[in-house]
Amino acid sequence: MNRPIALGITGFSLIAVTYGMARFSWGLMLPDIRQDIPFSPQVAGLIAACSYAAYCLSVFFASFLTSRYGPRVPALLAAATAAGGLIILAFSALPLTLATGLFIAGLSSGLASPALAGAVNDTIAPDRQTLVNTVINAGTSAGIILSVPVLLFMPGGWRAACIVFALLALLCLLAAWRYLPGLASRKREQTPSWRESLRKPGMFRLLSIAFVSGVASAAWWSFGPELLRNHSGLDSAVTRVLWLVSGGAGILAVFTGSAEKRIGMRGVYRGSQIFMAASLLALALSEGFAWWLVPVVAMSGAGYVILSGVLLVQGAVIAHPSPAVGVSMAFLMLAAGQIVGSVVFGLLLGMAGAAVALVIFSGLSWVMLAVTPDGQQ
Repeated sequence: MNRPIALGITGFSLIAVTYGMARFSWGLMLPDIRQDIPFSPQVAGLIAACSYAAYCLSVFFASFLTSRYGPRVPALLAAATAAGGLIILAFSALPLTLATGLFIAGLSSGLASPALAGAVNDTIAPDRQTLVNTVINAGTSAGIILSVPVLLFMPGGWRAACIVFALLALLCLLAAWRYLPGLASRKREQTPSWRESLRKPGMFRLLSIAFVSGVASAAWWSFGPELLRNHSGLDSAVTRVLWLVSGGAGILAVFTGSAEKRIGMRGVYRGSQIFMAASLLALALSEGFAWWLVPVVAMSGAGYVILSGVLLVQGAVIAHPSPAVGVSMAFLMLAAGQIVGSVVFGLLLGMAGAAVALVIFSGLSWVMLAVTPDGQQ
């Protein structure tokens, strides 16, 4: 197989497993998990925060591992932690073991993105790197899409689904071993430290955007199915179909590179923030199923995945010649925001109700329209 194509398929699959299944399937499984293992919305927020905390921890070390050992080692660790965490989730009986499994599974996504950014930098021509990075990043949606039929049709419910996801993670481990470069195939300049990268023009602004956007995104990705079930009053089948629509819409992120050539990265960024803000506001007003919920959840999925693609590309560009450091920093702040967002949204949900919480979190994305990654208006 052509090496760039093999890299793209392997990266797309690893992102599908680590983000779409090991990380974001939690929101889809949450209503069923709470039926088997009862706990409050506040505890649900704390458990979800464990995944994002693990992401922060692993993404902090991922760029070092990539620079020191090449992309293959952190990619192998990503697949292994995804499989291990999902197995623990499958056999959990207490909120504490759920949190432990989600924490271990959450390590995987923080390891995957910087490793794959490094692999693209090492093996793909510079003029094609934005395209390949955004295509790989869209694997998140593929993982979400696949998780829905597994949860719908797999005997054994969410526990059996976790085992299936773990097996898919092990397949990605084999692919990463086979197709990702071990050591850098291109001679790199001396890797700058995180402190040096932080001082680069535009980095602090990008990290601020990532943090606030992470807070806002936690409303949907940690509580989306729960909101559709208990706020909008939908049954489990409709909820899962809408989650499928949300994940499917994220596939639009593969066109981020093409859209950037037409309207600029600033236009792509603003579009993603509008999608996130408008969808949360509309969800706050929803009661029962209506046709307009379909585009609403589609905007939620597309907005977040496109935004993460913008952060990935901008982080890699700003931190050149060490793209893994830039991607790590941007995604670290995105996850830090999601930790805060998960906990705060869970508290607001329990105290003030879904509508108030959604309006507040929608406002964060509207505010972010005034701050662009390139610092221009």
